[in-house]
Amino acid sequence: MFSGWYAVSLDDKGRIAVPASFRHTLAKSEGGPLYLTPFSHDDKPHLEVFPAPEFAKLAAQVQAIEDSEQAELLKQEIFGRSVAVELDAQGRIVLPQWLREEAGLANGRVVVEGQISRFDIWDEARYQSRRAEPERLKQALKLIKR
Repeated sequence: MFSGWYAVSLDDKGRIAVPASFRHTLAKSEGGPLYLTPFSHDDKPHLEVFPAPEFAKLAAQVQAIEDSEQAELLKQEIFGRSVAVELDAQGRIVLPQWLREEAGLANGRVVVEGQISRFDIWDEARYQSRRAEPERLKQALKLIKR
């Protein structure tokens, strides 16, 4: 499970270090590449990062959608725009330039945030501004028992 958030550096070659706890989770999975896909939520672009088994589950969900027009749209936007990457020996991944541009990630600091079965990569300033929405969080918290 991917949980927590980590501020990490994005170097001039477009690499980030995947947090150690996330690498540990990845080591327990079936292996394979990580799939990076650009995503925008409430006009806040970022990258979503899926381990291969989770990306395959997502693909199966999309394939099962009966509305072929909607399924094709999701295939184009999620799978057609994804990039497979591997961890290097230092536990880093390379974020291709076009994906960095699309997600608004400049050289400097980014936030890597766990999302249970995937993790997201955000521009640090955008991540902080997204966090400032307490009313939406209050509503969401009503959906779970704590």
